[in-house]
Amino acid sequence: MKILRVFSDLGDVNTMTYEQKGNKDKIKTEIGEYEIEYVGPGWREGELLFKVNGEIHRVHFDNGFIIIDDETLFKIDRISESTVEEGKSLEELIKGKEGEILSPMQGRIVQVRVKEGDVVNKGQPLLSIEAMKSETVISAPVSGTVQKIMIKPGQGVKKGDLLLIIK
Repeated sequence: MKILRVFSDLGDVNTMTYEQKGNKDKIKTEIGEYEIEYVGPGWREGELLFKVNGEIHRVHFDNGFIIIDDETLFKIDRISESTVEEGKSLEELIKGKEGEILSPMQGRIVQVRVKEGDVVNKGQPLLSIEAMKSETVISAPVSGTVQKIMIKPGQGVKKGDLLLIIK
């Protein structure tokens, strides 16, 4: 099983588990589970047919946008993938590994108070997230060095999105 984080061009991040068995893929998100099977090429050039939970859908890509059944979904900026231990739930995966700072809620990043390479102490404010006109400060759960910042001010985040990594 793998965990995928799909980053859209708007800064949104979708977290999901992914498992492949034969020619079927199983994807689990916070909102549901999907069984996906590649059926074959579609009728138009560049179109692919997939069976999603028993229903056939037409998929094609246009300038980076994913278009399913002639409706634009979103444009993927990048995808990160990591392997996980067998038997872990999506909720356990969303908690993250030690040093990974994950969003506790859906909202918008208001301010990032650190930069990559900064040394931080446990409890030091790292960033703030606004949700429903209320601002929440996210503090460092451990001391260490900020290795990677995955977000920027103004970016939308969902519960469980990876915000930054402290090592």
